[in-house]
Amino acid sequence: MSIVRCPNCKRELQKKGNTYICHLRHSFDISKEGYSNLILANQKKKLSSGDNKIMIRSREAFLSQGYYDFIIDSIESLTLPNLNFEKDKINVLDLGCGSGYYIRNVYREFESFRRFGIDVSKNAVAHAAKKDPQGEYFVSSNFNPPFLNNTIDIVLNIFAPCELNEVSRLLRPNGLYVKVIPINDHMKEVAEMVYEKFSSHNSNIESEIEANPNLHITATMDINQIIELNSENLKQLISMTPYYYKFTDDQLSQLVDKSITSSFRIIVAKSDFIKKKNPC
Repeated sequence: MSIVRCPNCKRELQKKGNTYICHLRHSFDISKEGYSNLILANQKKKLSSGDNKIMIRSREAFLSQGYYDFIIDSIESLTLPNLNFEKDKINVLDLGCGSGYYIRNVYREFESFRRFGIDVSKNAVAHAAKKDPQGEYFVSSNFNPPFLNNTIDIVLNIFAPCELNEVSRLLRPNGLYVKVIPINDHMKEVAEMVYEKFSSHNSNIESEIEANPNLHITATMDINQIIELNSENLKQLISMTPYYYKFTDDQLSQLVDKSITSSFRIIVAKSDFIKKKNPC
């Protein structure tokens, strides 16, 4: 059974050859890279185009060196004890998957995990799909994810914004929502290169999660590390974030080796026993 939802009629999309098609014959081609674009024409003007090719290449180059693999390890340690491995398949969705690094590397030792990723950036999704032919990737918005109700076991949401009501709609009973946010002095040293005053990272996401009637927080973990970067790795880090737009080419070319603060909070919330019906 497919869990992908048609953006037009909200019915199930079945994969047939190189096309996704629903009962009402709405169809969406699968690109040569292996992804489908499920953003409707009338939605495109409302959405940003997402990360560009420079940001995607930089993110993949930086992450592939393992600098943030402690995030993957921490997600697994917080979630694996709560999973039911008697199921044939565990559906994992990455909202705002970017280059796909996290979704294709988390839980990679387990064959029962079925991977899905969405991002508003075509560049990001094309890269993710090429790197992971076994996963299913879509150009789509985190605020209108193209999946049927109660079909996802784990929703990953690493740094990207999303709609919590959509998260609770997607999750199966006892499903897990994993949110990763920057906290405290994350990348303070980079911010101080372009701003006169650094402002510590703050977020209301925990109170927003607790205010959602279908979600409750079961665990949190704060991670604080200092990573040592040479000038090239530092340029990759900067270029994969919005800070990139604050730097001139001359500033990027003059970077030197630097110690950078990495501070994150991982929040795990569980879906309560409320089941929402899919449209017929």
